Amino acid sequence: MYRRKEILSILAVMILVVVIIIFAYERDVRKNLTSSEIQWLKEQDSIIYAANDNAPPLRFVDEIDDQYKGVVVDYINQLSLELGVDIQTVPMEWNHALESLKNGNTHICDMFVNEERSRYYLFTDPIYNLRTVLLTKNNKSFELEQINNMVIATEKGDYANAYLIENYPAANLVYTQNVEEGLEMFLSGKVDAVIGDEPIITYLLVERGQNTNPNYINQVLYEEEVVLAVSKNKPELVSILNKAILQMNKKGQLEKIQQKWFGISTPLIAKKTDAEMIENIIISVIIALIGFTVIILNNYSLKKQVRRRTIELESSRNELRIIFDGMTEYMIVVDKNKNIINCNKSFADFSGTTREKIAGENCENYLKNFCNGCTGCMADETLKLQKTIKKEVMAGKDVYEITCQLLKGAEDTVLISIKNITIDKINRNQMLQTNKMIAVGQLAAGMAHEIRNPLGIIRTQSYLLRLNENQEETTNKSLDFIDSSVNRASSIIDNILSFSRLTGNKKDFVNLKEIIQKIIEMHNDIIKKENIRVSLECSIDEKLKLSTESMEHILLNLISNAVEAMEHGGEIKINANVEEGNIIIVCEDTGCGIDEKNMNNIFNPFFTTKELGKGTGLGLFIVYSEVEKMGGKIHVSSKLGEGTKFTITIPAERNNDDRII
Repeated sequence: MYRRKEILSILAVMILVVVIIIFAYERDVRKNLTSSEIQWLKEQDSIIYAANDNAPPLRFVDEIDDQYKGVVVDYINQLSLELGVDIQTVPMEWNHALESLKNGNTHICDMFVNEERSRYYLFTDPIYNLRTVLLTKNNKSFELEQINNMVIATEKGDYANAYLIENYPAANLVYTQNVEEGLEMFLSGKVDAVIGDEPIITYLLVERGQNTNPNYINQVLYEEEVVLAVSKNKPELVSILNKAILQMNKKGQLEKIQQKWFGISTPLIAKKTDAEMIENIIISVIIALIGFTVIILNNYSLKKQVRRRTIELESSRNELRIIFDGMTEYMIVVDKNKNIINCNKSFADFSGTTREKIAGENCENYLKNFCNGCTGCMADETLKLQKTIKKEVMAGKDVYEITCQLLKGAEDTVLISIKNITIDKINRNQMLQTNKMIAVGQLAAGMAHEIRNPLGIIRTQSYLLRLNENQEETTNKSLDFIDSSVNRASSIIDNILSFSRLTGNKKDFVNLKEIIQKIIEMHNDIIKKENIRVSLECSIDEKLKLSTESMEHILLNLISNAVEAMEHGGEIKINANVEEGNIIIVCEDTGCGIDEKNMNNIFNPFFTTKELGKGTGLGLFIVYSEVEKMGGKIHVSSKLGEGTKFTITIPAERNNDDRII
């Protein structure tokens, strides 16, 4: 054990020595140019610095002697001396300076860094910090969000433009050639504010005697580091400039230049932390870290393995929880006593509580809507048979599929999943019904063709017989009966074809009374057979704009149900009229009526009291759906043994003259 600790200690000391040597070597390299760098500088004809020509006191062309001056220009001249090469300073409009640097015509320019500029330039270490301000009218209630409502003058190509667009997209920007032009626009009231670097704004205000004007306020927007941007065709220059910048920082050249222009040593150029102090701090931290590493190295490997395994287990657990909670089906895990161990978010939301409150409760408290208590429990059956059990149940108006399966890796634990399959079953049944109607339509069309051929022959022969003027009166009466029967058969065929034809949801101007009569005629045989009386009262004379298919579905199902409810005869009363802008249809029968306990379920899909195979339970559901689709309402009243009354109210469409259409 002690031998191992000694080896580890020696190893740590060796690492420390290597780190210190490398760090010291790096420091020495950065202080001196390499021979290849010196050779590269000798091969350059010239190095050109270009920036804006009117940004005093940073850089500007003096109107007195026409010389390019300023804080940054002096800084570039000092760099030239430090490197021993000639760096030319060229004044330009700011956007032209940026474009020239991008094209490689010039080589250096000082600027803020952003993502857009990184595509075109290389950058050195920071040379100074600079604040950008918004000069606007003094307002005690001023807030930065008000910038979105301002018209702001800003220099074309300036870093501030991207900042404003990103943070205050609603601001109206007016682009100028330089900050001075923008300031003149602000002072003359043409814009609400001007944006620029703080020293430039301050210098221009002092020059105009406005620096102490209480009506103006400088609002600081941001403070960023300024670097030297280098043309991408001079990548060697970045390393050379960084070394020169470091040397200038060591000598305090930045502070001297600042004192020349401002007489102070702190506001414009941020004084950097002494490099030697930073290096010493870093070395101390490294020594402390290595010492700490030596102390914990004995058990590091074991802790690392435990931590890695813990992270893997936690990650796996989180992934399973995300999947579990992401499922729309209700998922519940129960033990052999049917106490809930866990559930997903969908089930917790359905139950109106949290999974923490559900855990430990008996599943009967939450699943009573899906099963009949603990008698014949699917979870018990799954544990007994050791296999997956599936079952479909009705809960309220919906159909659910419940699946119970053993949970792998957990003894006597069952996973219960509950899936709402109402829409699937409706779609499946509607598809079967649609296919059936298509088949009926095809059969009806074929039958109509086959039946109409002999009917045409009978009608023709009747016509030919009537041409004989010597016919007896009894013969003419027989021909009348024949013609009447042929017309009736043709009418029945027309009704069948009309109903079987798919028309979609298209609305047409239709005669509601004729639609009702067609549906009644389709039931004539069963009506006569069961001795049922049908009366129709329709006070609607004008044509109404309705969906023919929807009305046929509604009336067909209501009349069919009424007929089936009167096995020993009775009466069906149908009344249709328009009241207060609504179409009112009443279908009333004297049949067996509906049990009060079933009244809340009659419009549910698949609910039926008929024998197995005699009803799908979709009839009244279709009626309810079609009425809802037409924006209407349906009301039912019934008394067992006396009959049922359905009242349908559908909004009547109106034209521009406020007439019902």
